[in-house]
Formats: sequence, C-alpha cells, structure tokens
Amino acid sequence: MAFWRWALCALWIGLCGCGGGMFYATGALVKDAPEPPLSLLWQQKMDGAPLGAAVDAAPLLMQMSSAGTLYAFDLRSGERVGKKGFDDKVCGAVQLAGDVLLVGTVGKEAALVAWDRRVQKERWRHAGSFCLTPTVRGDTVFVAAEDGVLRALALAGGEELWRASLETRLRTSPTLDGHYLYVGDGRGVVRALRAVDGDEVWRHQLKAGVRTVPLVHGGTVWVGTATGEVAALNSDDGGLQWETQLGALPSEGMALAGETLVVGAANRGIYGFNAARGDPLWHFETDGVVRSWPVVSERVCYAASSDGRLYALGTKEGNLLWKFRLDGAALQPVMRIGATVVVATEKKMLYAFGRR
Repeated sequence: MAFWRWALCALWIGLCGCGGGMFYATGALVKDAPEPPLSLLWQQKMDGAPLGAAVDAAPLLMQMSSAGTLYAFDLRSGERVGKKGFDDKVCGAVQLAGDVLLVGTVGKEAALVAWDRRVQKERWRHAGSFCLTPTVRGDTVFVAAEDGVLRALALAGGEELWRASLETRLRTSPTLDGHYLYVGDGRGVVRALRAVDGDEVWRHQLKAGVRTVPLVHGGTVWVGTATGEVAALNSDDGGLQWETQLGALPSEGMALAGETLVVGAANRGIYGFNAARGDPLWHFETDGVVRSWPVVSERVCYAASSDGRLYALGTKEGNLLWKFRLDGAALQPVMRIGATVVVATEKKMLYAFGRR
C-alpha cells in the first residue's frame, strides 16, 4: 500500500503533501461527452451525504460531505488520494478557483474560508454566513449571503471590493455572465447587477420567489419560481420573452443544449422545453422527486431522482436511453467531468460512470 501511495505521488506533477493527502495535481482529461450505455467505473463510500456537486480538479475529483470532510479521488481509478476534515461546520457546496477552494462555514465564527489545496493551508477567511456557492472570475469572488447581501471579494486576500443589499432572502446563487451578475430573490425579483461595482442595471418582477440559479446564454436569462413558473428574460433589459407553467417546484438548476431547456421538478418529472419559445417538447416521469440538476449535451441528458436511479434521456425527444440503479436517492447535481459522469447519493456513495 505504501508503494502505491508513493507511486501516485510520483505520477502527478506539482502535487504537495502526499503524506497527508493529495489535493493538487496537473493533467489533461478527455472532453468528449460520453454516450449511453455507460459502465460503472468505480464507487466510493464517504462519511456523509454529498454536500453540493463534485468539483472538477482534473485529474482529481473532489467531493465535500455533509460531515464536513473534503475527499479527493483519482478520477480514472477512483482511488482515494486525499481526505481533509474542517474544524468549522461546512454549510454549502464548495467552489474551486485555481489552487483555492472556497468553503462556507457556520457557527460562532461563520465565514467564507479560502483553503489553498497546493500547500493545504488556510489562506484567508471573510466573516459572515455564506452557504450559497460562490462565483469566481479572475481575481474576484462573488458571494451571496442568504439575507440578500451580495459581495465582491479579492481572491488573493479576501478583501471586500463592494457590496449590494437586495434587502430580501436569497435561496440560490447568482450567475455571472459577461459584465453582469444575474440574481433572483425570495420575492420574485430578478436583477442584473454590474460585476465591476454591484450597481443595478435592471429588474423584473415575477409572480413568486426565484428558486433556481439563473441560467444565462445567448442574450436570455432563464429562471424558475416557487410556484412552478419557468420564465425567459432578455439579458440586456429584463424584458419578458416567455413564461410557462411547470406545475411543480423546479430543481435548483436547469440545463441547456441547443434549442432544448431541461428542468427537473418535485412532481417526479423531467421536462424539455423549447428554449426560445417556451413550448413543451417532452416530459419523462420518474418514480421520485427530481431535485438533482441535470447535465445535458446535444444528444443525451443525464438526470437523477430520489427514486435512486440515474437516467440517460434523449435531449430532443426525452426518450429513455439507459438507466442505472443507485443505492439511494440522488438529490445533488449530476456532474460531467471530461468523459465521466459523476453522481452521489444520500447513502454516502459516490459513483463514476463512463465508457470502457
């Protein structure tokens, strides 16, 4: 065992701290999306249910557990090559920005913690309760607190660059696209803010609180609400392009491929809509609530359900192409990392699928 651990350490360029766990490595992975049927490449047990999505740190995969443990696995073999516990209670999904892992913690000293995976030390912490996933571009971290305050922080040292108070509760993270941050709040207001200073550019009032992370592409912002509406807004001025009724609480994230917008829902359904017009294209029924984000390519959509299955559907028609029985409910996002599809269950199991 010691030999194999040494071999792994020697294999990767740029890693540090092999004795205490490997969290840094360089390498290249295949970027083609896998098509079903897939094979189970590996599975690994963790000490808690998954907390957020798996993190792409190619050629590693990182996953935070609800027990506050960060795992690092070799993406190809599934071997666990690192494990780190945080002293503070971790409250949200983590974000990776180069060498820095951003972790939200709660408790008496709640903070956004920047942990350097190369040297395995804390770089800085910014006080506050930040359980929503941060967004990073270049040298800036954009982070939202659930009380409705958005902040821009310097990635290098955590200094506050600006803040904007929306004065209402946020349930989802903002989305950064171009020069703007798009965010929806608990009262149903969707806003575009300038990324450089947080000034509001436009706002649009929907019928209910926003419950999805805004999806932005090609001049359109798609969002879903607590009462099941899915709306498309113009990203330049917030004008309504279309609105349709899903009929149930949508999953926190939506996915787009070509002309198809894919949304999961609490009524056990996975839905495909025409992204430009909002026309329903297809509906696939599972046996459980669909809270997990789907991942979509031009030909295939991978989605998971609380019924304990991972599904592969045709993106254009919603037809079942393949499915796999997991050991329990899958509520966190499905991820595609290179040619590997990753999903974790509430029974603490992490799965990786691909083509052999």
